[in-house]
Amino acid sequence: MKKRILFLLITILSLNCYSQISFEKGYYINDSNQKINCLIRNIDWENNPIEFEYKISEQAKKETLTIESVKEFGIDNVLKYMRFDVNIDRSSNKQNLLSNDKNPIFKTEKLFLKVLIQGEASLFKYKDKSLTRYFYQTSHLDINQLIFKEYKTPENKIGTNNEFRRQLYNNIKCIDISMNNLKQIDYDKNSLLNIFTKYNSCKNSAFVNFEEKVKSDL
Repeated sequence: MKKRILFLLITILSLNCYSQISFEKGYYINDSNQKINCLIRNIDWENNPIEFEYKISEQAKKETLTIESVKEFGIDNVLKYMRFDVNIDRSSNKQNLLSNDKNPIFKTEKLFLKVLIQGEASLFKYKDKSLTRYFYQTSHLDINQLIFKEYKTPENKIGTNNEFRRQLYNNIKCIDISMNNLKQIDYDKNSLLNIFTKYNSCKNSAFVNFEEKVKSDL
């Protein structure tokens, strides 16, 4: 009996993994601003991709596109990635590798950023192994990294640069968002989603919360 239950569990998990790595209805936009409807292999990216597999139809051969030729791609009602040239700080957050400089050390990179919220104020996420960075963009402001950095103080303690709170206060102003609200938020997805949802709602701006779409789809 136990063997039968174990077999069923393995079968269900295998089917679940297979369903998560499948070709789903989506699109991509190339460098000529052409939108091509296609099927995209959804591998539920843990880290932000630099390429993806797609097929023009179920019967077509799968092909690969890279960040060099694609401005945007998405899977209907599930996710969207957009390409940007951004300044990103890759300073380590591991205690034995912390910098003595509290300021970010920026480097310009071409990246696919995952869209979390898109509207009057948009929120993006970048993840590469242990590194997580959030970016934002508004109708009057180009895309920028929200700055958060842990560093080593002269006293050999861990300090924290929470400049992202000031960035939000200066650029995501709304009657529903006070400095006290921003003083309490953490540099994590749920806290930032809450602030950007509040701001877009306060501005009566139409916006898309892709994280809510994923929950609804699940």
